[in-house]
Amino acid sequence: MSNYTDHPITYYVYGADGYNTPGDGQFALRDHGYPMSGVGSWVRAAFPTITVPARTSTVVPISIAIPANASPGDHVGGVSGMDTAVESVQQQGDIRVGIKRVVAARLYVHVDGPALGGLTVTDLKVSGSASFPAYVSDSDGTVTATVTNSGNLLESPKAHLRATGIFGTLIDRTVQLPQILPGQSIHFSQSWKNMPPFEIGTLHLAVTDDSASAPVTSAAAVSLMLVPWLTLLVLALAGLAILVGLVFWRRRRKGSAQVRVRPEPTKAAAP
Repeated sequence: MSNYTDHPITYYVYGADGYNTPGDGQFALRDHGYPMSGVGSWVRAAFPTITVPARTSTVVPISIAIPANASPGDHVGGVSGMDTAVESVQQQGDIRVGIKRVVAARLYVHVDGPALGGLTVTDLKVSGSASFPAYVSDSDGTVTATVTNSGNLLESPKAHLRATGIFGTLIDRTVQLPQILPGQSIHFSQSWKNMPPFEIGTLHLAVTDDSASAPVTSAAAVSLMLVPWLTLLVLALAGLAILVGLVFWRRRRKGSAQVRVRPEPTKAAAP
């Protein structure tokens, strides 16, 4: 560990489990004090707390003890050094948050045994609605899904998103997803610019990792029905208002046509 400042720094040195962050699916390590259950619990630092003098470096030996009941496959974590001092304080509403600096190195461990790659796609859906009035301005939507590494190997998949409808292909794109750790899930999200106000078809999402010797893939599909409900509702109300007005107008006109003037009876002249 290196200290480039002009004052000594005391670090907590500890093993940390790796995970995929909920928001963007990026790799991260658990914080100090979090209960570790994977690689983080296998790491033993020779000095759990160490002070590094100013402008010097220190080597901290570590050991890794893999338990006998460890599941086969890939296990990912790291070795972290956290500054014991609070670097800064940020105010978030009524809560004050202390910021600490952490340096870390990733640690990849493979346990021999049956290796199984696996990917699962769930919760595929489209959100967004047509602009009002439809066909006058563009509208945007979002395609979301959950991608899970259901195997015991690291996966670095690509996602192929395709939507087809009665007017042809609507979306056809491929994106690289973050590396997904075994047992972890990431949130897939893609914006849909200029989403058509009316369309009926199918949305497909195929996730594939062909970097391994045995490619792994998973796919999901949902029916696609885009209808400009607000525009149709306004048109229906306008049509109903016109129809009601026409009925009243015809009734008033018919009533006026039925009005007749009764002539006064004439009196006979006296002889």
